[in-house]
Amino acid sequence: MMLMVLLSELVRLDVRLFAEAESVRVQARAGDVTEELRQAMATHKADILRFACYPYVETIDGLGRLTGHLKEQDLTFVSPERHDTWRYKVGVESLTNGIERFYWPRMVSLARPEDTWNSEV
Repeated sequence: MMLMVLLSELVRLDVRLFAEAESVRVQARAGDVTEELRQAMATHKADILRFACYPYVETIDGLGRLTGHLKEQDLTFVSPERHDTWRYKVGVESLTNGIERFYWPRMVSLARPEDTWNSEV
């Protein structure tokens, strides 16, 4: 599972992430964190820890917060080996104007702490 899709799913499920030293404590409703999500979180452990500390993302339009909304795309003309890459767009609410825009997961990255300190969060 791609990192931004995973993080969007965790936001959608209202899963709370708490950074604790070198690990992440997860608070979620019973049954919300499936085995597939657990495995994806283990794969992206360092990024999950970073997101728990600074829950902002960077897009070409500036800083934002994941909304948990996904738009599933029509994969009719996409080769099967690229389906995971092109299946979804993730929703990001701009910190500047509050507008939600949708981006391909590879167009969104985790914000650096210095980005959040210099913006109006």
